Amino acid sequence: MKNVLVILAIILSFTTYSSAGNPSKYYIDDNAVDQLFSNSTETVFSGLQLNSISGNFNHSEIADDNEAVVAWIICWFVGELGIHRHYLGTKSNMWAIYTFTCCGIFGIVPAIDWWVLLIDGVINKNIGPYRNNDKFFMWAN
Repeated sequence: MKNVLVILAIILSFTTYSSAGNPSKYYIDDNAVDQLFSNSTETVFSGLQLNSISGNFNHSEIADDNEAVVAWIICWFVGELGIHRHYLGTKSNMWAIYTFTCCGIFGIVPAIDWWVLLIDGVINKNIGPYRNNDKFFMWAN
């Protein structure tokens, strides 16, 4: 079986290499690039203040949505270390609690955190109860 897989990998690599085409047909027109840069305008955002932007949206809702998604992604990858809890603003020793309880009681607590962040944070957009929550079980009242 290994031989068949190796042969298929070799055939695939040769077909991919041969279908790439002739690299000499790709070139860069230096004059076109220089003309593009000479016709461009420079925009400077040094004096931009975000508070002066007006609109019918709530800045904190956008931040909450992003915060929930980022915390959920962090929990997905390194939830066993409790890093998602640090992102949400919990005590600084929460990583030690997660680590010394064998990755949050053998991964059960981070798995529940993942589901809670998915349902309450990402779907329902209610991340408030989990921000600055110093309880080991952040979802327990």
